Amino acid sequence: MSSRPRRAAATKKKLVVELSESEEEIEQVVEDEYRPRETKSRRIDRAADALAGGSKRKRWPTAMDSAAEASAPKKKRAKKGTEDENSCPNESNPEAQVEAPPAPQSPTPPRSSTQTDGAAASSTTGRSSFWERRKVWNIHELLAETENIQPQAARNIVQLFENENTIPFICRYRRDLIDHLAPDRLRDIRNTYTDIVDLRKKAENIVSQLERENAINPDIRDELMCAKTNEELEFLYAPYKPASKGTLADRAKALGLEEYADRLLYGSAPKVDVESIVDPDNDALATESLVMNGVCNIIIHNISKNTNVLEELRRLQNVHRVFLKCSKTKDATASKTSASKSSSGKGSSGIADKKLDSSKFENYFNYQGDIKTIKPYQMLAINRGEKHKFLSVKLETNDYLRRDLMRFITDQYMTEGLQYPLRREVFTKALEECYSKKCKKSRTNEFKICYNQKLFAVQPLMCRQIRADLKEKAQKAAIDVFAKNLKQLLLMSPLKGERILGIDPGFTNGCKLAVISETADVLDTGVIYPHGARSNKRGAEQKLVQLLRDHKCKIIALGNGTACRETEHWLTDMFHAGILDSRSIRYSIVNENGASVYSCSNVATKEFPDMDMNERSAVSIARRLNDPLSEYVKIEPRHLGVGMYQHDVAEKILTESLKDVVSECVSYVGVDLNTASLSVLKHIAGLSEKKAEKIIEHRMQKGPFQTRKDLLSVRTIGEKSFVQCAGFVRIEPLSVGGRLQNPLDCTWVHPESYKVAESILADCDLKLSDIGKAGFIARIQEFAASKAKIDRVAKQHKLPMERLEFLLDALQRKLLQDYRADLDKRPLFKQGLTRLDELSIGDVVTGAVTNVTQFGAFVDVGVERDGLIHKSHMNNSELSIGDRIVASVVRVDMQRKQLGLRLENMLAETDTSFTFKTEEG
Repeated sequence: MSSRPRRAAATKKKLVVELSESEEEIEQVVEDEYRPRETKSRRIDRAADALAGGSKRKRWPTAMDSAAEASAPKKKRAKKGTEDENSCPNESNPEAQVEAPPAPQSPTPPRSSTQTDGAAASSTTGRSSFWERRKVWNIHELLAETENIQPQAARNIVQLFENENTIPFICRYRRDLIDHLAPDRLRDIRNTYTDIVDLRKKAENIVSQLERENAINPDIRDELMCAKTNEELEFLYAPYKPASKGTLADRAKALGLEEYADRLLYGSAPKVDVESIVDPDNDALATESLVMNGVCNIIIHNISKNTNVLEELRRLQNVHRVFLKCSKTKDATASKTSASKSSSGKGSSGIADKKLDSSKFENYFNYQGDIKTIKPYQMLAINRGEKHKFLSVKLETNDYLRRDLMRFITDQYMTEGLQYPLRREVFTKALEECYSKKCKKSRTNEFKICYNQKLFAVQPLMCRQIRADLKEKAQKAAIDVFAKNLKQLLLMSPLKGERILGIDPGFTNGCKLAVISETADVLDTGVIYPHGARSNKRGAEQKLVQLLRDHKCKIIALGNGTACRETEHWLTDMFHAGILDSRSIRYSIVNENGASVYSCSNVATKEFPDMDMNERSAVSIARRLNDPLSEYVKIEPRHLGVGMYQHDVAEKILTESLKDVVSECVSYVGVDLNTASLSVLKHIAGLSEKKAEKIIEHRMQKGPFQTRKDLLSVRTIGEKSFVQCAGFVRIEPLSVGGRLQNPLDCTWVHPESYKVAESILADCDLKLSDIGKAGFIARIQEFAASKAKIDRVAKQHKLPMERLEFLLDALQRKLLQDYRADLDKRPLFKQGLTRLDELSIGDVVTGAVTNVTQFGAFVDVGVERDGLIHKSHMNNSELSIGDRIVASVVRVDMQRKQLGLRLENMLAETDTSFTFKTEEG
């Protein structure tokens, strides 16, 4: 304990703020069976507030109160259950305590060697008035403040998440409680909620640890519990962290110099005489110079642990400009020549050849940018370049930050206490060493903060914080881009009622073929060799035409992997030669990422145990055009390649975020409970892989489900799981012999609202069997247009108006209408390809967006490579995967095979045919 500095309690008398009970009055909520149930802890909190009584009460105990309570007789506590879930650990609720007579003031405890007397306490302890004004927060309060949402919505969101409600369920059936937030927004809020809960647990653990060691007082405990970010918590906890063993400060303390260092730093009596400390018999204290160095090391350590200094450092970092500078390393020069050799040998980082090409980082070989304006994708690229030793990175700032911080530190320590030459000399020497002392380069290649060739002593903290902030923002942006693109990819419209020929292109192993039926069953497979050493174009043409003719197939799905463009050129030549009929046969480029992963997976083995792995990938490509959602969910989302530097993001965070996106898409589209596969069913909100397996097992043993309520007879499916998933599974007529026991089981209407729906149908004189018919929809629309009728039903069933409006919208949908039809993102079909060298600046092309990043969008315009529309050429438009656009060519780089485009127009129509236009000039 002696090695840890303590902060003394503030001696200044504090102002007790009185609050009237009306300010804290809890909003009474009308009894509502649809409102999420309160958790046990919240009901206890509400009861405790009611029992507290009184017209006025203190907000939080003050320092003087805490001091008085320390020696007071033990007070009678309320029941254990009345403690607030968000209160400080080991502290009972002050509102639930019984009044006790005041206790005599306890004698002042002995001061530790690191504490100071009098007015100097505030500067030496590292406490500022900012922390004294803070209040221990509740989870919903901090959530509302951090995410800038209404307090009532934040309270509801916390309750919903505590009750284990899923995001799809909340956004569809409880959206009135969350102010109609979109799923993407709610997902961000959920992540913040998780961080807040983790922060509270971390603070409680720190407080418990320090209280066991008797290292803090109640005031500082409150400060730790008031921290609203991990950064603030680390600042407050820094003085109490055990120092690293073997530091210069520890060595000096072991020599007995800590007492003298504290007297010099804080100006306490008596004055220090260096000559009296010198010990000729001790080599480490043999001279005044050695003594001074040891004292300075302790002072530097104490300054770096001062919370006020850390706060000011963070403030100055935000006020002053800090620049990030990149330069080319020596390793980058030889990377191009060594890339081919490293591919055959053992690489040091085990990363593919294409990632070792330094030309990808040419934009950053001489780069400088303000850390406040640097873009996330730039930071991700810089981090990757530095990781592969292509880039050298450092941070630079002007001298104003250095001078301001030195002035602040001087004011913190030198304005109080005894003033004498030795104290000023030692303090000045220690402060100068903070900036001039060289430090060894760390093995982790931390950034260096440069002040005119001088290194700042507390620079590791600033470096880590800047690096962490930039990396966190960049990772969040990468995850957001990936999640947005994945959602758009999964919700592409399916191509129903068509037979499809899937082609997995390749050179050595040939192009794998697979023909599937309208219901995605495999009809035929094969391999052709139009490219490479084994090329047989004539035979390949004959086999392709024969498969199309035999199975009456008119749609070709071509994977976008290796040999895609060569195969596309080959198909184009067949169209030009008349071998393929351009009037009926079309092809579409399909995202092939993850097809090889799927072909080797257990899912593919169970589906096609006797099929060659190469042919499985062709089946997957064909099915991705038939029903993208059902096929893509079989593959880990991170393998789909629609993100931005997703391989540089923490895999756990990325996987959790993408899992939520998949669940949202699958749930919103919905599945037939009697035909859904395990790969799809396990992603439904409220279900897991184990529960999905039990559902399929029940279905195989006892036949198809007749109603949604039959789910409750499945083992592991309880009431909570049923509520979450019931609205996203349906019973389709064909799966139960053409007749439904309850047609509402085939709609978006949740079972909890069946009685309300039946009441509305009775008022409209309609039958359940008419659901989805034109006359039925027209009558419901008339009912929805009558405000008086809606108000009457809402009042009768005590149903929020927003939920009633959603119920009416669900009844107005056609039976089995696909949610993806509302988005209308259909695949792009082609009948030919144009070569990149045939394009020139000014040409106008049409195409479809294939990927979206923060710096632009990639578009398939029917040439060898996707073109890039940089964000500066987007005309302030937002593009998404599948959008049809008209663009003009602004750059053609044949050496790098790159095509630059400018967005001219977005096509409103959803024409599935591909056209290539060229205009002069």
